[in-house]
Amino acid sequence: MNHIKLAFINRFKPVRSKIICFSTALLLLISWLLVVPYPVQARLDELVRADAPYPAPPAEKPESDSDRTVSAASTRMYIVRKGDTLGAIARRYGFSEEKLAQANHLRDTNHIFEGQALMIPGTVLQYRVSGGETLSAIAHKFGVHSMELARMNGLADPDHLREGQQLSIPAGQGGGSLQVSRALPLGQLLWPVQGWLSSPYGMRDGAMHEGIDIAADQGQPVKAVKDGRVAFAGPRGTYGETVIIDHGAGLRTLYAHNSRLLVSEGQRVLAGQSIARIGSTGRSTGPHLHLEVLLNGVPFDPLLCLQRTYA
Repeated sequence: MNHIKLAFINRFKPVRSKIICFSTALLLLISWLLVVPYPVQARLDELVRADAPYPAPPAEKPESDSDRTVSAASTRMYIVRKGDTLGAIARRYGFSEEKLAQANHLRDTNHIFEGQALMIPGTVLQYRVSGGETLSAIAHKFGVHSMELARMNGLADPDHLREGQQLSIPAGQGGGSLQVSRALPLGQLLWPVQGWLSSPYGMRDGAMHEGIDIAADQGQPVKAVKDGRVAFAGPRGTYGETVIIDHGAGLRTLYAHNSRLLVSEGQRVLAGQSIARIGSTGRSTGPHLHLEVLLNGVPFDPLLCLQRTYA
């Protein structure tokens, strides 16, 4: 009887081995699926939001609500390179040198510099109407004719605008009080945190992602990319705990989804100073930093401005 039992066991040893191997492989696969690092990022929260507009750049006079409502729609900008001339740039886009200079409020057409951001005529900006604003006042602000604004936006009654209404503005036509020709700090900003780029600037899920996401460890220090003044520090809707730093000359940087803020509004900060801790507040899929670089309210790819090194 023992011989029969032993023969039976020996006969099914290969089958048992295969079952064990298959089970082990299955468990390893399930474990890998559970721990594989998915890209850490926020989703549609990283857009210009009507209920949380970006604070406007500092002005010589007190800011009005209407100064806080400009964002990019189909912005066409040219970043001046070494050796460029205004005439050569204008010819490249089919404009006269005078028209390009007027569009960017340039008094001296012989003085442009590397890194300067020039708005190309034909650029369209989105403007959010504030309470009490009129179409004529908005038209004057941007140096365009009120009838052109009414036609462009299909306004049946130009005398009646509602608060929060979005208007398309044909910017870059000269005149007006809005100046857009400023220098971007190309390749000059410090990296705010050590990590890996989990989501770049550009279109994502059919919408514009106006910054970059850098995945990092929970609680890791977030540092200011440049000297400046804290313009905002606190919860900001789906951005979570957010810091906005004003660097002057129309340049601002935004740091979102932090777990803890280390600075307060109005505080002066230095480049490299810790301003927050990495977290996943707001609408987020894991600990990371969402960084935006804005010039006069228009978002640019932060990778253009960060130093040429790894995050």
